[in-house]
Amino acid sequence: MVDAGSHGTNPLVMLTEAQADAARELLEKAAAEGLFLDDPRPLAGDYRLARQVLDRASVGIAVLDGSLRYRYVNEALAAFNGVPAEGHLGRRIAEVIPTINVDEAEAALRAVLADGRPRAITVEGTAASDGSGRLRWWHNAYHRVGSGSGPAGVVAMVLEITQDRRIMQALHRARTRLALLDQAATRIGTTLDAQKTCEELANLLVPRLADLVTVDVLDLERLPGPDGPVRLRRLALSAVPALREAGALFGAQGAVVTAQPSSGVWRCLDEQRPVVSNFPDDVELRSLARRAGLVDGFRELALQSVCYLPLTAGVEVIGAVLLVRTDATAGFSAQDVELAAELVARAAGSIDNARRYAEQRDAAMLLQRALLSTRTVPHPDVECVGRYLPSGAGAEVGGDWFDSIALPDGTTALVVGDVMGHGLEAAASMAEYRSTVRTLVFQGLPPEEVLGQADRIAQALDLERMATCLVAVVDPRTRTAVCGSAGHLPPLLISRQEGNLLLDLPVGAPLGAGTGSYDARTLALPEGSALLLYTDGLVERRAEDIETRLRALADLSLDAAAPLERLLDKVLSRLATELVDDDVALLVARVR
Repeated sequence: MVDAGSHGTNPLVMLTEAQADAARELLEKAAAEGLFLDDPRPLAGDYRLARQVLDRASVGIAVLDGSLRYRYVNEALAAFNGVPAEGHLGRRIAEVIPTINVDEAEAALRAVLADGRPRAITVEGTAASDGSGRLRWWHNAYHRVGSGSGPAGVVAMVLEITQDRRIMQALHRARTRLALLDQAATRIGTTLDAQKTCEELANLLVPRLADLVTVDVLDLERLPGPDGPVRLRRLALSAVPALREAGALFGAQGAVVTAQPSSGVWRCLDEQRPVVSNFPDDVELRSLARRAGLVDGFRELALQSVCYLPLTAGVEVIGAVLLVRTDATAGFSAQDVELAAELVARAAGSIDNARRYAEQRDAAMLLQRALLSTRTVPHPDVECVGRYLPSGAGAEVGGDWFDSIALPDGTTALVVGDVMGHGLEAAASMAEYRSTVRTLVFQGLPPEEVLGQADRIAQALDLERMATCLVAVVDPRTRTAVCGSAGHLPPLLISRQEGNLLLDLPVGAPLGAGTGSYDARTLALPEGSALLLYTDGLVERRAEDIETRLRALADLSLDAAAPLERLLDKVLSRLATELVDDDVALLVARVR
């Protein structure tokens, strides 16, 4: 017999109902005639034939009496148990194989004796005949046999299903692996946010492969020397509910953690390979921990097994992932480590891309904000307010800019522009265009000449990116504005007398296109009116027509006499309520 395991039946390996009935009938007849007693009586030839059939059957067969003692065991079952058939007779299961737990099997046998209903269970364990110690499985079918005076015992038929069970386990592991890899492809790297990507990885691993997972990235640009501690920033920590408070011990998300040389995370980073320890003692756990003082806390949380995996992008080490299990019976197998390493490797590329993107975005934002902060101010008789709204985290920084410039002749130049594309190159191109347009405006050139000269300079400098630009020169004495457009959206005139009006301007090609020819139009500014210039991020949406969005801007209920800051707040609150796909620059002016 074998160690009792999980209940259940496998329809692929069960005896057929007809086979079971035939065998039971044969066994009942044999038992009634005393075939299985220690001192059997002489039998007819039919029963001798039956005995030969049972003895030579490949299915293990045994008969146990009312006290669950063996009365018969065929050669197949004796081979399973590693004990000769005669060594079973008259003895209980635990006496034949005293090192196994037989409670579940005996409970099923007693139930069959009590009510006569057949039962089947699947048991698992190791066999004395197999020195490898590998787990094996058997399907057991129990039937009561009896005589006229009452129940005589139970017939047990045993069929080994180890190979089928191992195939099923392999298929289950394969399905689990494919399911996790499929989830990783859709759930990790959904944004260009490094922390979000680390959280997606940690949440995928818990609870499928671990009870607790931390994802740490190097806080410095490279791994320090072998004598100093390594500093990492914890970007993600995920745990099952029972370990939710573990952050206080491990280091909460966002914390900077240090790991001493020889610790598990250090070895993982230094050797760029998994470091696994299943059920370590205190000495080993002390060597694996980031610092020795954490061992008592680990024991309090009943942490049993740990696995450190390097987070690498190409040949560069960028961090480490820690997986922890609390189950005292399930350490990390080679298959577990292989699967976790594959998931971590897939995530590492997304995390590295997000980090590099964040570095480039931060540099572009710094450049852009530095440029925007250096704008000049208008003349005192022209009130101006500008606003810059960065795009959502999923998009790169753009090349939007605005300017208000007091000119020597008493006029004020308003400029809004937008370099095509995104990223650091767009921000750098914006600096070129902004400087060029500002210089030309200071020379006192009219808007159409400013745009024409800027286009030719862009061609001469071989700027790769084009830019739209709107230049409006406001004269407070005549209450007029001379406007020229290089592919830019029309400004909005906000007036109490006429309402909101999108101004009809002659529109030339974007700067850098090489046309060099632009026109301008002089517009009257009613008393108390305001002029709003903006970039396309305010109105362009992928799912809507641009004309519809422009009408929505013109239909806003805006008070031209309201404070300009409040006016911009209202425009943004109505048209930029969601994360926009592009940066937004706005400039509003009003003659005092």
